[in-house]
Amino acid sequence: MKKALSLVSGLLMAVSVLGEAGLAHLTLSFSTPGPDTYADGTPVLVGETYLLVYVKAGAAFQGLYTDGTLVDPENNRIAARAAAVAGAKCGFNAIQYPAELFPAGGSWAIVVLDTRTAAGAVGGLVAGQGVGAAPTGAASALSTSLNAVDGATATGLSASAPTRSPADTPAPEITAVQPNGNAVNVRFKNFKAGALYEVQSTTDLAGEWQTVAQRIQVEKQNVVQGVNGAELPATAQVPATDKVRFFKVVAR
Repeated sequence: MKKALSLVSGLLMAVSVLGEAGLAHLTLSFSTPGPDTYADGTPVLVGETYLLVYVKAGAAFQGLYTDGTLVDPENNRIAARAAAVAGAKCGFNAIQYPAELFPAGGSWAIVVLDTRTAAGAVGGLVAGQGVGAAPTGAASALSTSLNAVDGATATGLSASAPTRSPADTPAPEITAVQPNGNAVNVRFKNFKAGALYEVQSTTDLAGEWQTVAQRIQVEKQNVVQGVNGAELPATAQVPATDKVRFFKVVAR
């Protein structure tokens, strides 16, 4: 996870001291040069979410759950949120904060999220993340310009690292599979708000499973009542010529 999150950032940051009492208040600006992308290589949509995260000294950014909460809230703290602008980038943003709120010795990370829904619009759960981190100690620096991470040239953030399902997410269980032309309607139980699901399929149990429906979430679906209680529906596109096909539902 840590390695996967060590992505080129292109994060531009500047910190300045305000007031007469030394480091009483700091102003920090952040942006990305772009273009930032999703895991599939397409540019991030206008309105997509960015996070500015403070990382305590000696710690690392541990990522997010699909519901947008931090995996390690003890050592990671969301300081600000921003939105993507034209050019597939994080526009200029600035925050002012008391120096003691984010102690010296820590570092900063800017994180681009993939919150696209199954319909392709932003505003869903977090399916992917991409992060660039400033050097340790940058939280107290007077000016920092970060154009590379680990010696790599900055070419934009990519939300290609997966997020995690919340720890108490139960294993989903299929309750119904109904053919419908070139599609199959699947319903499953044991789902949880805040988790992302995908339907996988194969024609041979010894072969590879392929994702045939993804970004399924309670918040964007109509929960139905079946003989097994509450069920979440999903539609998978499959060839109508298939004679045999197996399905399973997994939580991201």
